[in-house]
Amino acid sequence: TLAIEYKGHGDMVRSISTDKTGQYLLSGSDDGTVKIWEVNTGRCLRTITTDGVVRCVEWCPNAALSLCLVATEKQVLLINPNVGDTLVCTKTDTVLKEAPQSDVMVAERIRTTVQWAEPEESLYQRGVRIVLNHFKEVTQVTWHGKGDYFATVMPDGQNRSVLISQISRRRSQLPFTKSKGLVQCVLFHPTKPCLFVATQRHVRIYDLVKQTLMKKLLTNSKWISTMAIHPAGDNLLVGTYDRKML
Repeated sequence: TLAIEYKGHGDMVRSISTDKTGQYLLSGSDDGTVKIWEVNTGRCLRTITTDGVVRCVEWCPNAALSLCLVATEKQVLLINPNVGDTLVCTKTDTVLKEAPQSDVMVAERIRTTVQWAEPEESLYQRGVRIVLNHFKEVTQVTWHGKGDYFATVMPDGQNRSVLISQISRRRSQLPFTKSKGLVQCVLFHPTKPCLFVATQRHVRIYDLVKQTLMKKLLTNSKWISTMAIHPAGDNLLVGTYDRKML
């Protein structure tokens, strides 16, 4: 039986994510909005308007930060939802307010892929704290378990389709130099420095420290749609468009 229905979006909802406490739900829609809901009541607490279709949303796993990732068109927005503990919300703004100074030159290949930017005042008032402008449309964002790194997927980016970014240093890196196929989604291992990369038919597991391929998994499917990993990192679930769960 239906327990609670969350009503409010004017178009298809593409992505949802819950916060660490399970109190709040984040949703992103084709109507260009991100909504924050109270899980127990179904009440919409906040609506944040973006400039395009919201492809993916994900709440930061670090409970010490009030932060969400939102992928919309060619942008990734880091948003402070300002719900829950006010001290955490205030601390998050303080941490993100000043960009770290660095003398490291950004490589041309990275600079033409993504650019970090401060939000305009109108965006800041909506909760946006950092804007990442990409050269292709972003379809997925996913956090590393500690909440400092996150990965971005741009399927049309060829050998620049996967990007790993670090908030504390405000920098990004491209882990791959060759295209292995049309990337569908990626996932960080919850405890080990490994990255799972799903193309249309295969899942590859990379060692991020050694930057080498560890394993290639054959799915025997036509097109992978999504992946999920057990919190202990022992088991991987793969969903496909040809109605299979592996």
